Amino acid sequence: MLHPATASRDPRLALARRLYLPRIVGLGLGLVCIAPGLWEARAAWPLWGLLALNGLIWPHLARLLAARSQNPHRAERGFLLLDSLFTGAWCAVLGFDLLPCLLLIALLNLGNIAVGGLRLLAMGLGALGLGAALGWLATPTPEWRLVPSPAVLLGCLPLLLVYPLLLGHMTYRQACRLVEQQRRMTRLDRTDGLTGLYNRQYWERLVETHFADERRPATLALVDLDHFKRINDTFGHAMGDRTLRRAAAFLRESLGEHALIGRYAGEEFGLLLPGMAREDALTRLDDLRERFPLPESQGETLLPCTFSIGLAERDATLPSHAEWLQQAELALHDARRQGRNCVVAYTDTTRST
Repeated sequence: MLHPATASRDPRLALARRLYLPRIVGLGLGLVCIAPGLWEARAAWPLWGLLALNGLIWPHLARLLAARSQNPHRAERGFLLLDSLFTGAWCAVLGFDLLPCLLLIALLNLGNIAVGGLRLLAMGLGALGLGAALGWLATPTPEWRLVPSPAVLLGCLPLLLVYPLLLGHMTYRQACRLVEQQRRMTRLDRTDGLTGLYNRQYWERLVETHFADERRPATLALVDLDHFKRINDTFGHAMGDRTLRRAAAFLRESLGEHALIGRYAGEEFGLLLPGMAREDALTRLDDLRERFPLPESQGETLLPCTFSIGLAERDATLPSHAEWLQQAELALHDARRQGRNCVVAYTDTTRST
């Protein structure tokens, strides 16, 4: 049995929550659909009592029983079969009056196939037939009518008009949730959890895509966070994570939305600058480097935090994007060798600014 405080968020009750409102509306409007037929047949009061129980009490009872079940999903599928059984019985009580019976059966089967596919549809039809047989045996069957009376027609209209709109609205909401879930999964697949930047796998796919586009220049840069190990060792991993997040936010804010930024390694970031030639990138990244040095401090301890940057412009003669990345790595290695806190562009001689 599920505690009431947790029942509303228990994932096992997802189907019960999804069916609760449609069952309330569907059975309530079904009551309105069936009532004129009972009135015209001068049905005894026990049938009216059963109709009220089925239309007004059963939706809430089914929700309660599902919450108390060890397997709420299986219980709800069983309740759908009971809905089919009850519907078959009411069709027999109505003398299989064409319009209300077809309407009830069609909307019932629509719900069954939406929840359990063809298998639940077939099981529901079996339960429907069983209910019809039991209803036919248990109650006197009125004369069958092809054309409904005005009262029966009016009783069917609310179910015919309102219930499909409700199903359409709920289907739309479910589709919106699925789209949003897909977007979240896509973001998780593409982004680094700590910094919010692209992860390396997705960022390298972007590099490969832009490497193949020869219509405009592009520059690739690798940025190393200098002295990061000392910050981690001195202040701990929490401060190290904070430093990485600050650096990522600085790069994102400084370079804007046109730059494609990813976390390349532990303390390295990858920058892809579409439409930017090497000289422009040198100027832009050197300005960025000069503005970044913000030391990390804790108490009286102060450690420098700077950028070393290696960049390479796309060369159409390279066989693949992997060689382009290798050029940027060589330039970054040269920046470290020159004492860090500098920008180095890859050329045949790997010259520095």
